Amino acid sequence: MRGKIDQWKDEKGFGFITPDDGSERVFFHISTFKSQARRPQVGDNVNYEVSRDSQNRLKARAVGIEGIATYSNFQNKRKAKNIEPPKKNVFDYLFIFVLLVSLIAFGFVFFKSQRIEDAVPSGIPALVAIVLLNRQKKPKDKIFSCFRCNKVATHDARTIKAWNNGFLKLYCSSCHKQWLLDNPAQVDRSNLSRSGGCFGVLMILALIPVFAGVGLYQWLS
Repeated sequence: MRGKIDQWKDEKGFGFITPDDGSERVFFHISTFKSQARRPQVGDNVNYEVSRDSQNRLKARAVGIEGIATYSNFQNKRKAKNIEPPKKNVFDYLFIFVLLVSLIAFGFVFFKSQRIEDAVPSGIPALVAIVLLNRQKKPKDKIFSCFRCNKVATHDARTIKAWNNGFLKLYCSSCHKQWLLDNPAQVDRSNLSRSGGCFGVLMILALIPVFAGVGLYQWLS
């Protein structure tokens, strides 16, 4: 279909198209916009396809500005930056070592003295190590290419948190808002802990019942 952009909000990444056939105007998002030399503007003549979203609303897809050449896939790949996952450094391995040593010391002191209060100081370094292992890291590059629209965006608190949680397909702000609208029932996995933190927490949770059981047995005997 063919139409003209009659409204465009660049900061939010969406707008509306008035079809040439006089039918109802259609919503479109920057994520459905073909990669071209510039972003859309009010008054641009465009070609597009029509579909419906999860709420049965009309929306345009595969939107392209007439007379503006599209980038080739090769050029898009060159512009995009590969996002590398968070990597453990020497401090992370040091914290893991402290965690293991602290847990061993906690167990040794407890079984030797049979007093949980005597063993608590030995376990404090383990708690500190868990906190430090779960610290938030920052990506090497300050910018990334949006997985949906290929727009180069700057990392913010949302994308840094997602990256720390293991997500490598990151969205810019406008595409993220559109994704939330298109997936209202999607489970938010952003609060899942990283594997490093889970490892330490699981060890603590596994050992606490053991020590508590031994302590209760000693108290009753």
